[in-house]
Amino acid sequence: MFALFLGISALILGILAGVALERLIARERLILSLAPTSSHWSRWRPALIGTAAAAFAIALWYAELVAGCLDTPEVQPPDWSRQVRVCYHTALAIFLLLATVIDLDCYLIPDAITIPGMVFGVTAALAFGDLQISHLWVDWNDAIPQLRGPFIPQWYIDYPPGHALAWSAAGLLAGSSLTLMVRALSSRVLGAETMGLGDITLMAMIGSFLGWQAVVLTFAMAPLTGVAVGLVGKLLFNRPYLPYGPCLSAAALLVVFSWKWLWQSTRLMFSDLVGLAMLAGIGVVAMTLLLGLLRLYRSIPTGR
Repeated sequence: MFALFLGISALILGILAGVALERLIARERLILSLAPTSSHWSRWRPALIGTAAAAFAIALWYAELVAGCLDTPEVQPPDWSRQVRVCYHTALAIFLLLATVIDLDCYLIPDAITIPGMVFGVTAALAFGDLQISHLWVDWNDAIPQLRGPFIPQWYIDYPPGHALAWSAAGLLAGSSLTLMVRALSSRVLGAETMGLGDITLMAMIGSFLGWQAVVLTFAMAPLTGVAVGLVGKLLFNRPYLPYGPCLSAAALLVVFSWKWLWQSTRLMFSDLVGLAMLAGIGVVAMTLLLGLLRLYRSIPTGR
């Protein structure tokens, strides 16, 4: 019953958001002096966004509540909170859909999408106090398998809203700071900006929903999704430029659906400075490879 309600709600919200997005796209294309979107595509796109939102809602319900993709030893929310968390992540999926569609259409992600997304992410986390997929900080160094779990600060339990606010805000700051630094690096390496300011606010929004650990993993996994999106865009549509927003959005959803297994493999890295340094190094290497692939991407010949 909950899955049906969630799917129908996501469908309606997705369609309404899609209608508003068409107006935003029309305005941005006018500002950028681009030709208007075809009336046929503009008419059907909100329905496609709503259908995709409903599909993601059902997929998230199954992955989180049935398959347990978010179940970790240290984060054990009550049943009601698990259901609210599915709705929370469905809202994130809708925001990501909107950002992806307008980035593919106009090559930008406006603040009209990401700023409300950030506000919603932080506000909902504070209001419910138990929507996180990981704690702000957990020390696994002293854990003993089958005997003692990780060290979790007591104030997380005593002040859930405060912990939730700190967790969401840390994710927002981590997402924006990391993307800002890599944007500066890519500009220096390629001699031109390859990431826009919209990518920074998009990652900040993702971090406000998923926390700083998940947003770091999102950025590390984005090059993998970037390869797939780039090849499809070049071979099928001969796009001269690869927007990075869809890659970040796809990576964020991939992190959610595989969080349980990702966290088991990386949680020790997030427990100390050495582990974080190793993860940062992996991210730098992955981003360097992506910058090289961007050069290759622009030189792939197509018949279109």
